[in-house]
Amino acid sequence: MPLKRKAKPKAAPAAIPNFGPVCTPELKAVGIHSVEDIRKLGWVEAYLLWVSRFPNRVNVNAAIGLVSAERGVAWHQISSADKQQAQALVSRLRKDS
Repeated sequence: MPLKRKAKPKAAPAAIPNFGPVCTPELKAVGIHSVEDIRKLGWVEAYLLWVSRFPNRVNVNAAIGLVSAERGVAWHQISSADKQQAQALVSRLRKDS
């Protein structure tokens, strides 16, 4: 008789989709705990708050992650205009630093 394996417990869904165990604590450290928090602030303000404390997050992928969370879509489904806005913001922040 074969042994039955115990099912692994499923991980709780992320409070902020597309963000994992490294970025999520950083977002929480600046007061962003949920998608609703991102929507209240707007992704730009949320991003500026995040990178003010964690400057290593000045990159397009981090910005696009917040855009996708705010919009409620996967990162590859955000509009070209949103991607361009994220890229422009990151470029501006890199020039200012």
